[in-house]
Amino acid sequence: MANIIADVGHLREQYNAGKSKSSGLIIQYHNKQFHDGEELKKADTQSEPKIQINVDTDPHNPYFTLVMADPDAPQRGNERAGPWLHWIKAGFQGNDISNGKTLADYQGPAPPSGTGPHQYIFLLYKSATSDASQHSGSIAVSDSGKRKQYHLKKFEHDHQLQLVATISYTVIG
Repeated sequence: MANIIADVGHLREQYNAGKSKSSGLIIQYHNKQFHDGEELKKADTQSEPKIQINVDTDPHNPYFTLVMADPDAPQRGNERAGPWLHWIKAGFQGNDISNGKTLADYQGPAPPSGTGPHQYIFLLYKSATSDASQHSGSIAVSDSGKRKQYHLKKFEHDHQLQLVATISYTVIG
């Protein structure tokens, strides 16, 4: 359990470290932008959001990776399945994430009924190479074995990712 708590803790630390730069990441569902910490309805978050990157390009680190994860799986205070991976787009440049490779298909929030608030955190990273996008295939929505207890810290380290900005919303289970 200690590793699970550490992974959840790392995700929350990363969110806190990057949220002062949340304006660098604009996320819209159905053309409606949300603000950091806002509560959204589950039904409004089931399709892949539109992403806008408002970060100056760094010529030494021109590639971006976007990760979405839930630290509260299956329930805040009992995060034995967290962090739960919801999405990864990697190796894109500029503001066009469609040029990135999908490493984990988008999985909309699905907090179990009665489990209270779940935080959905988006993390934007920069890197010197598109190394993260070199994975073969993508994690399917149905592959819960690769989504639960996601090792974000290892992913960051393996691909030399540097945090740029974070933003989150909550959905009540």
